[in-house]
Amino acid sequence: MNTVLPIPGRCIWCCEAIPAGDPEKADESHVLHASLGNADHVLPRGIVCRPCNGYFAEKVDPALIEFPPIHTAAALLEVMNTRRNRLFRDAVPGIGRIPDNPSEIIDVSIGVEPARFVLDLRQPIAGRYEKIYPPKDLRLLSRAVYKLLVESIALQVYVLGHPEPVDLFDSDFDHVRLWVRRGEPFGSARPWLWQFPTQDLLQGWRIEPLYRVRGRGFARLRVFGNWFFADVTSENRNVSSSLSEDHRASDIFHFSDSIDRTAQMPAA
Repeated sequence: MNTVLPIPGRCIWCCEAIPAGDPEKADESHVLHASLGNADHVLPRGIVCRPCNGYFAEKVDPALIEFPPIHTAAALLEVMNTRRNRLFRDAVPGIGRIPDNPSEIIDVSIGVEPARFVLDLRQPIAGRYEKIYPPKDLRLLSRAVYKLLVESIALQVYVLGHPEPVDLFDSDFDHVRLWVRRGEPFGSARPWLWQFPTQDLLQGWRIEPLYRVRGRGFARLRVFGNWFFADVTSENRNVSSSLSEDHRASDIFHFSDSIDRTAQMPAA
């Protein structure tokens, strides 16, 4: 039976208390930004404070909204961009406007270089969405991905139910907490993995429980056909080796200060 823990009344990011009746502190947090059509996966007040939530919405979440596969999938699924009050399909960089009757099965190929991500779309419309990623932008994208993964765990722990209790205030999560909220330690991105193994965009969300292997905690989430996977408890410098042990394939990509196919990376 899944367990639902009480709302902590304390921010999982800054660890400050969140008085329930304090409008300057208490806030709801959209696990995935509301501009991507998320109205259901929302953390109630008492889990993320208003200052942290506002900071993420302005400074961190846009990096995930602008990630080419997420942006393109939102266009194909006819999601309304509430930040700009228009459909994502009205303007996809390098591709233009997606047709009024887009296909839910797409034909796409992925190309990467250390600082470049290329999405070639062949169906339902031909075009190339290409984005240059200098290290500072990859670091911001990493923070956005980890924010998404940790808040997805929080959604299970405090709202939907999780197979076992998870203490998100445990020191195990201090490394990822500092990374997401403050970008520390400075100097290099916290690595994560991305996979787009299927062209089926029908399934919007799949949140998997936190699981532990040899003392490390891993999180995995599917949204808009994109799989995100990361080690959410190890120190930043140990994450790459942790992720490389069992996750190598031509369609799995390793994001850090560069973008690489895991199948082509040297053994840890």
